[in-house]
Amino acid sequence: MHKSKRSLLAQFFVTMAGIGLAFSAHAADPGITKDTIKIGTFGPLTGPVSLYGYPIINGAAAVYKKVNDEGGIHGRKIELVYEDGVCDPAKTRAAVKKLIASHEVFMINGGNCSAAVFAAREEFIEEKVPFMAMASTLDKISFPVNRYIFTTTQTGGRDGAVMVRFVKSMPNIKRVAIIKHSDDWADAHVQAIYEGLKNAGVDLAADVAFERNATDATTQVLQVKDSNADAVFLVTYPNESAIFLRDAKKYGLKGPFVAASANMDMLAVAERAGGADALANTYASSYLIGPVGSPEMKESTEIYQKYFPNDKLQTLSFYGMSGAYAVIDALRRAGPELTRDKVIEALESTKDAYAGPAYCKINFSATDHQGCPDGQIWKLRDGKVVAIGPTYTTN
Repeated sequence: MHKSKRSLLAQFFVTMAGIGLAFSAHAADPGITKDTIKIGTFGPLTGPVSLYGYPIINGAAAVYKKVNDEGGIHGRKIELVYEDGVCDPAKTRAAVKKLIASHEVFMINGGNCSAAVFAAREEFIEEKVPFMAMASTLDKISFPVNRYIFTTTQTGGRDGAVMVRFVKSMPNIKRVAIIKHSDDWADAHVQAIYEGLKNAGVDLAADVAFERNATDATTQVLQVKDSNADAVFLVTYPNESAIFLRDAKKYGLKGPFVAASANMDMLAVAERAGGADALANTYASSYLIGPVGSPEMKESTEIYQKYFPNDKLQTLSFYGMSGAYAVIDALRRAGPELTRDKVIEALESTKDAYAGPAYCKINFSATDHQGCPDGQIWKLRDGKVVAIGPTYTTN
């Protein structure tokens, strides 16, 4: 072949190779380099709710830091990018937009405030960005199923089912009362409770609203007392649960009380209620494998304290860990040629995966993106929170 022709042909192939590389780089999903995987996270980092935001995010961050220290995933280290949602729907949606458009993250693992996360839900769907909810419990975030949205946090409906299962296992429970907030969080629990009670043939003796930020529960306590209920569901947040239990003790309403998982830090509830006596006949649902300080939590505790040694250890410290483990497992199984589609396929094929401190194994499918549905019951006994399992026991 003539030298000039060979030269032109070589130049052609070099040009075409360059075009191919440019096309490949253009087509690649954002947030991936040969050395890093960029994962976005968001939550209340400022404002009054930041008290809860940082421990939850730090639990997930500790898991990612541990993976990085062990060499990363297929040679890539996880780079965690933070944005502040302030537990506000509009600001949370803006934070998610910024993670996707400005930071160009590969996927997102975040969100503590249910209403705020739900407000941002369409961003993940429209931009086709995989999202693992961190600690938001609103059922409608992850159901109906959408290809891009997953959670390992027990939803309100699943929490309500755990509460009903426990009450059904208690002896001589024929009539129950419900104390509830008037919001989406409570509604998800209560719908599951209604259904469970109906299936069990247990009557609803009283259905009483108790609003957020209330400072007195006299009216609600007396309503429940007059109903002669055999047990009481508390679908309330810790502050309001403490107020109700304080006034229940004052007016001789003895329970038993079964509280939603928001109350699993029972020592804090007892302190707000005026002492452990107020929780003498109180049980709380939990989606953790054991209370803080229990042998079951040893590994997760050591991981958290290694990376955040100055943090106060509390139940919130562990909320975000199971989702991070699910993300890591999917990233590994998706392989070194990483794409968002491959991660979603890996997530949807997750079977009995490790959930860290959660009371479950993680399972996802194409028709179920709520990967960690089960829980158990805790009780305050002799000044300590103890796990008693999923059903009632006299021990």
